Parts: sequence; structure tokens; C-alpha cells
Amino acid sequence: MSIYLDHAATTPADQRVVEAMCLCMREAFYNPSAAYSAAGHARRTQRMARQAVAQLLGCDGGEVFFTSGGTESNNWALQAARGRHAVVGAMEHASVLEAARAYASHVTLVPPDENGVIRPEAVQSALRPDTALVSVQWANNETGVLQPVEQIARVAHSGGALFHTDAVQAFGHVPVHTREIDLLSLSAHKFYGPRGVGCLYVRSGTALPALLYGGGQESGLRAGTENTPAICGLGVAAELAEADLDRRAQRERELMQLFVSLLDGCGARVLGQNAPRLPGVMALWLPGHESEGLIARLDTKGIQVSGGAACAAGSGLPSHVYLAMGLSAREARCVLRISPGRATTRHQMETAAAALRSLL
Repeated sequence: MSIYLDHAATTPADQRVVEAMCLCMREAFYNPSAAYSAAGHARRTQRMARQAVAQLLGCDGGEVFFTSGGTESNNWALQAARGRHAVVGAMEHASVLEAARAYASHVTLVPPDENGVIRPEAVQSALRPDTALVSVQWANNETGVLQPVEQIARVAHSGGALFHTDAVQAFGHVPVHTREIDLLSLSAHKFYGPRGVGCLYVRSGTALPALLYGGGQESGLRAGTENTPAICGLGVAAELAEADLDRRAQRERELMQLFVSLLDGCGARVLGQNAPRLPGVMALWLPGHESEGLIARLDTKGIQVSGGAACAAGSGLPSHVYLAMGLSAREARCVLRISPGRATTRHQMETAAAALRSLL
């Protein structure tokens, strides 16, 4: 049996999510825009999912817009900087960095401190009179480091800019809210929901251009027939993610502490170890041991880990996140990302740690 320790890349859909989606495909398959009464089932399904997400974020349902996932949500949010200056964290997901470069007239990247934290004062120094948007992720997808988003949002607002946070990695693992936030991105497959669906929170009154033109779906901002089964799955996954959040977080912290303790004496170092982090995401720097080889050899033992973001795994380039934290290009190739999940057992963590220790 394999040991899957790459939940930061994607999570398996919860069985309750799958069952809800299957029921939706059988009974709510109608086009939500249709005028006949049977289509009301599909509309109610979407409304319930929208309200579930809104309740967890502490916002109004009308501020939640469904998308195809985190990349689309981030790209849409970054359009708020179109033709103007944007301030972006240097460790953002590629969908934020590339969108910023595509839409903004100029982009200032804010480097982190030695623990991978974007400091509010550094954001303050990067603001300009024409800054339209500041974007800093809630939690880094490669190190799990949590950012002081509320403080950074206040800095952005003091300079007249909007604030966006990519909360894709954080939602469902730590409490996420919309206080001080203007734009916030989510993706269902990061919290045991289906792939291909996410949402963007847009604070009421925030000017954001339409993403897709055509029909009047999503208040006329994102045209196209809605993927009702996937939206249903997102809503169920969001509700399940909130249930017993503290207990699950504590369990994942204990699994991580166990894993690190079993590597004592191997020279491993947790990146961002002195900063607040997600309970279930850890970047281990293993000096002298390239992650590519370790990943392949662990895979032969049925253990799946990664070296960082899955979307950049085939590039052959060192992670921009690890480089921003001060590692050299050679050092950045010696990092493993470990991310257990809900079903990960203590025995699996012990087995994986023993296998890695033997390779080191």
C-alpha cells in the first residue's frame, strides 16, 4: 500500500463529497438558467453551496463567485491591477506572479524575511501613488508559512490599494475569513473536494472587470453554464473542512513533529521553522541530497512526496520560494515537501521517515 504525503498538491475527494456529486448529477442535472420548475433543483444546489462558503468566510453569498479553481480565481483577481502598479509577494504561486506581470504596468516583488514571512513594513515600502493592488498569499503552498494578511491588508488600504490573498492552500486547514480582505481565492481540490472548481470572494463595491462575456451567469461577471455537480461538491467539502478543524490540525502537527524527530541527526532543517505555519505542510531542507533523486527512490518504496509546487515539478528549475528564502540554486534543489492528510496514520509517518533516513 502506498503512503501519500503530498496533500499540499491535491487531496483525494471525500467519499461524502463524491456521493453528493453523484446524487446531484442524477437529480439536479438541469441547466440552472432554464425557466421551468425542475431547474430550480440545480439553482438551489448552487445557492446552498454559495451560502456554505460565504458562511465560513464570514461574508455575503452575493460576494462569492464560482470559478474553475485557484488559477482562474487568481488571474481574475489580478485584473484589478490592469494597467497600474501591483505589489506582490516574491513567493506567490505562479498563477499570481504571471497574472501580475500580464495585467499590471509594473510589478514590485516583496522579498520575505529569513523565515519566509512577508513583513507589512516591507509592503509599505513598496507602495507607490499608482499602486492598485497588493497580493500576498494566506499560506505558502511549498513551506506552509502563514502570512500576516490582515496587517498587510491594512497597509494596502492605507495606500489606497485593494488587497488580494490567495487562500487556496490555507482554506480548510486553518480558519480563513474576509475581514480586511477585498479579494480572496479558493480551490476545492485542496480541501477534499473535486478538481476544476473554486471561487473568488469579491468584497461588495470592489470594481472588477467581467472575466467571461456571454450569458448572465455569476451576476454577469462569468458567463457559461455552471458546473452544478462540482459546485455542489465544493459546498459539501467546505462544510466538512470546517468540522472539527482544531482537532485535525493538532493531529497533523503531531504527525509532523514525529516525522522530524525520527530524522534527528540527519542534518534536516525545516524551512520557516520559526514562523507560524500550516499544520500539515512542511519543507525539509536536506543539504547534499537532491530532492529529485530522493523522490524517485522513495517512490519505488511506495512513498509519494514532492520537492515543491506540483505545477513546477517538470521545469527543472529550483523553486523560486526557496530561492527567495535565501537558499542558493544548489541548496534549493535539496528540499522535500511533506504534507500528510486526514487519513495519514502514525505508522505511515514512521515508515516514511525510516525510509528517508535510510536514504540519507
